[in-house]
Amino acid sequence: MAKKLDWRWGAAALAGLLLPLTAGAADNGAPPGYQLEKVVIMSRHGIRAPLVNYGDVLAESTPHPWPVWKTPGGLLTPKGGQVEEQVGAYFRAWLGTTGLLAAEGCPAPEQVFTYANSLPRTIDTATHFVAGAFPGCGVRVTHQLLVGTMDPTFNPIITADVTDTFRREALRSINDHAGEGGIDGLNRRLAPNYAFLEQVLDYPNSNTCKKEKRCSLAEQPSQVQLTQGKEPGITGPLRTATGAADAFMLQYYEGYPLNDVAWGKVSTPAQWQQLEAIKNLYHETLFGSPAIAANAAAPLLGFIRQALDGTHGKTPDEQAAQQAKLAVLVGHDSNIASLLAALNVQDYQLPEQYERTPISGAVVFQRWHDSHANRDLLKVEYVYPTTEQIRNNSALTLQTPPQRVTLRLNGCPADAQGFCPFSDFQQAMAQPRPETTKGK
Repeated sequence: MAKKLDWRWGAAALAGLLLPLTAGAADNGAPPGYQLEKVVIMSRHGIRAPLVNYGDVLAESTPHPWPVWKTPGGLLTPKGGQVEEQVGAYFRAWLGTTGLLAAEGCPAPEQVFTYANSLPRTIDTATHFVAGAFPGCGVRVTHQLLVGTMDPTFNPIITADVTDTFRREALRSINDHAGEGGIDGLNRRLAPNYAFLEQVLDYPNSNTCKKEKRCSLAEQPSQVQLTQGKEPGITGPLRTATGAADAFMLQYYEGYPLNDVAWGKVSTPAQWQQLEAIKNLYHETLFGSPAIAANAAAPLLGFIRQALDGTHGKTPDEQAAQQAKLAVLVGHDSNIASLLAALNVQDYQLPEQYERTPISGAVVFQRWHDSHANRDLLKVEYVYPTTEQIRNNSALTLQTPPQRVTLRLNGCPADAQGFCPFSDFQQAMAQPRPETTKGK
């Protein structure tokens, strides 16, 4: 069974940081007779300016001034675009080695379908991806006309009626997933992480502490927010600390001088892991619980399943994704977190990354055909730039690749190379995910 949510998972991930650089970049070669027939990439957007409003909670949580970004909040930065072009160039090189697409030149219009959520940062990320993968080819990015609003395919909202029964079951699912003591127990176990963040923020000298007399993050109350038509949320220390950790990580990615990143107070891998564990657990707690994941990820999962199946497409976008050899989707960390939970993916670690769902990282679905056994197979990998590759805007090539980690799905047993029968995947996706308490 899947493991219980563990606030200490950062220590295991930290151990992964000490592995050789090639640890996550395993050979993706397939056995003789295997032919790659379809790839669906579900990517998170690139580096953006922080979403948080510094005039509100975070500004009150520290006496220090937050940096002023040249890019408006929430938008892709120029460097974010450059990193995404490196990602696109790598995928084109890899796909060229598989024979799915030609290594050079422009693909036929029907061979590539690119679809982004209709926010500026996701559209711009997709635009830079295709510029890196297919320079000068004018590959079009599909998105809703009304930019600035969420596309229903990518919107991880609660679509069900939030009845008393739904709320009760969803809260039970979230608290069970959080481990012993539910959200409150998770906050208690995160007390050392919160204490370190308080040191970074100089929290005792903040307005929140001095004026409002709230001087301990771990002791502040939390509340799960469940509203039909809105993304689920958790108020309290987990949310506040997530905003701060996210802002610091983005400063590091963007290339701020180290003395300016988190005011120079976060410098070691262990410290980064301690902060990012909070943010990772925020998303995992919300979107990793079966009740929420099944609801929030349903439209996106349905789109990806149809694209891989190559059948049942009704809308022009669904039909284009099914016809294409390569479908590239660009959304958010909440999309990936809920998608992996809905797929019932086994626990995974991402070496050389602090984030559980990294910036510019992608879940890559590959449909292969084994001509010897006349069967279709599925392989799923997390392909992502390392923390340092993002900060340094490193070239991503076949010689200096991003990391690749094979993901394994419960219900689709995979062999040593990560291939599982596609029919098993179809059957597993047709069955509702069992509502289980993790670790029991």
